[in-house]
Amino acid sequence: MGVLIAAGAHAQEKGAPDKKIETILGTWKVQKILSGKTEVAKNPTSGQWIEFRNDGKYVNQSTSLDSGSFRLNENHSTLYLESQANKGPNGEPKIEEWSIALSNDGLTMQRKETGDKNSHRDKMKYVYVRIEQGSKNLSN
Repeated sequence: MGVLIAAGAHAQEKGAPDKKIETILGTWKVQKILSGKTEVAKNPTSGQWIEFRNDGKYVNQSTSLDSGSFRLNENHSTLYLESQANKGPNGEPKIEEWSIALSNDGLTMQRKETGDKNSHRDKMKYVYVRIEQGSKNLSN
């Protein structure tokens, strides 16, 4: 099993490659939304963004405002978002798993399948572009 790294934890050696947890920090704006290779949203960037903060918190503005904590499995490129706004069926925090691909100025996220047949999972890929390096507190 891969190593889970919480945001804020960084023991970076000089000359070592950047960790994904350090690369993901900052604010990202939706550039396009894809279904397979087809772009499905004509103007997805109108107000949709996600911010990853160095204290392990995130804020996501898509169709509604969401926030909570995040963690990243570096080995499997899996991002876990634990929502404070969205709860599971028993009132527990809802955790979504996302497959991610990162570059310095690009982030692609796609929800992972959970195996829950009652759960509606979209197959969309969200392609983000970095608009703010590091972490800047946006009002939420």
